[in-house]
Amino acid sequence: MKISRESLFLLAPATYLFVLPLAHTAAVRSVAFGLSVLLLLWTWRTRVTPPLPLKAPFAVGLALALLTLIWAVYPEYSIGEIRTEIVYGFLTFTVFFKATRSERDLNFWFVTLAASALLVGTFALVHSLQGLNPYLVGMHGGTLYYAGYLNTIFPMLAVIAILHPGWKRVLLICLMLFLLLTAIGSTSRAVWVGFLLELAIFGGLYLKLMDVRPVVRRVALAASIGVFVLFSATFLYVAKEKLSLSGGPLEVITQITKSDQRPKLWADSVTFIRERPLTGAGFGRMVLGKELATQQQDSNHTHAHNIVLNSALQLGLLGPLVLAFFFYSIVRELWKLLKSSDNELRILGAAGMSLLGGMFAQSMVEDILVRHLAWLFWSLLGMTLGYAGARKRTVNSEQ
Repeated sequence: MKISRESLFLLAPATYLFVLPLAHTAAVRSVAFGLSVLLLLWTWRTRVTPPLPLKAPFAVGLALALLTLIWAVYPEYSIGEIRTEIVYGFLTFTVFFKATRSERDLNFWFVTLAASALLVGTFALVHSLQGLNPYLVGMHGGTLYYAGYLNTIFPMLAVIAILHPGWKRVLLICLMLFLLLTAIGSTSRAVWVGFLLELAIFGGLYLKLMDVRPVVRRVALAASIGVFVLFSATFLYVAKEKLSLSGGPLEVITQITKSDQRPKLWADSVTFIRERPLTGAGFGRMVLGKELATQQQDSNHTHAHNIVLNSALQLGLLGPLVLAFFFYSIVRELWKLLKSSDNELRILGAAGMSLLGGMFAQSMVEDILVRHLAWLFWSLLGMTLGYAGARKRTVNSEQ
């Protein structure tokens, strides 16, 4: 079978997408990313694509981050973080936005995401069965990043299952059940909070926007409630096992709240914010990592474990405003999909909203939207908005 020239253009970003959630693959990831950017530049003028969205929030974020270099506590560190988080994030978003021009392209990404999820989940399961410390990185990234990965990938897996009936849907459901099993083994509590919010957002939007028969609607609602209860019970079970707690649900939640060290970390973070309320300490999640770890007497507390507080630590009080501008801009783009007359675009819009909500919920207690998880987020958003723009362009040209 002859491989087309267009298909070859997808190999580098597909490789990048496949290895993103895998730890210890920095070399492969860097080469694939570099080739993807070179292909993007090479085909920039020859590939007709819709206007690139989200330029404004990226530009504002970059401008403010560069401005803080004037007074940054560790300017060399901040320069590296600006390159890694903002520049690479924008390029990742742009690569997948420009590369997703048809349903065939989107399905190619879907296959890549599912295959990668199966591999990462297998590594996580093996890690758990071997009785290793769940916080060790391993190939799956360890508890913290693996939990963030699951919350990032699940809305897209749900889209794949909905859009592909028959045996493909059965395989996707089996994959999702398998990943839920590995989520229990990861011992993460935050992942279940993310799942609950994603289910509420996706399920609510789907039932509201999609034209489904009353019987199907009732079944879907009952199933959603059942899954919600199951996820809640799993959260309590994982918490009890991890922290060796006892008692009923309310007692467990009370004990979890009392044992959590984050409130003290957040209070200390606010103290550091007050020292530089207008300027911040400079861009980078762990820009005050040494200071926080020393004050907390905990080597793991090198950042605020809260995306809003962390943005204020880095960029001053303008940081949360820039963060809000990012989320507003993303919601505005996804809202356009939700308002579309195209069912497929509405499903993608609901998944995007669900993904955004799940990642934000986790980032309020962990701030995981960095490095490869952030790049995965931007790649998913890029392919979603890229496909939506290309689909609208095709429909308009046919009318």
